[in-house]
Amino acid sequence: MAASGNIAEQADLALCEALMRRICDDLGMLLDRPLELEQVTATRSPHKVAGERSVHIAFKFGVSVDGVAQHGAILVPLADSIAFACYLMMMTDEVVTTRRKDKDLDRAQKDAMVEVCNLVGGSIDGALRDQFQKRVSARSEGCQGMRPGAAPAFERIPGVELVIARAKVKLHTFPSFEMLMMLPAITPAAPPAT
Repeated sequence: MAASGNIAEQADLALCEALMRRICDDLGMLLDRPLELEQVTATRSPHKVAGERSVHIAFKFGVSVDGVAQHGAILVPLADSIAFACYLMMMTDEVVTTRRKDKDLDRAQKDAMVEVCNLVGGSIDGALRDQFQKRVSARSEGCQGMRPGAAPAFERIPGVELVIARAKVKLHTFPSFEMLMMLPAITPAAPPAT
């Protein structure tokens, strides 16, 4: 029993590392700044998690597993989400440094944040399709601002655990931050009937 649990934990970690690496690679390329994945851990939980100590943006996504719709999210601290949006709008490092302190987003920042969400959804889709031979896909489902300690709003299928990934990520010259991912646990495909 412990061996199968260990195998599942290793599979969860490998999947989370692949997803986070794809997101960092794709976003880094589009933002024209390095977005480095420094560390990833993964656990399972029956509950959603929340960003602590600061406001976060939840980049929500839908996941289709063998045609069954499920949902998840990636939480990024507000300052780093703003930096993503600003770099997407091709702002300079000096302007981004100043804008990271913003507490209210203007219309252009909100629009850019939605585009970041679409990019994240596309990265997750590509990585999941690669990992699960196209039986799993994903799509962006928009952004949501989250107060400290609040979990994002998305529907859950009863009995399906979430894989919770905690990634330490560094954008350009800014301090490292924690990116949280909540992904519905995906069971391996059944072997073909003989």
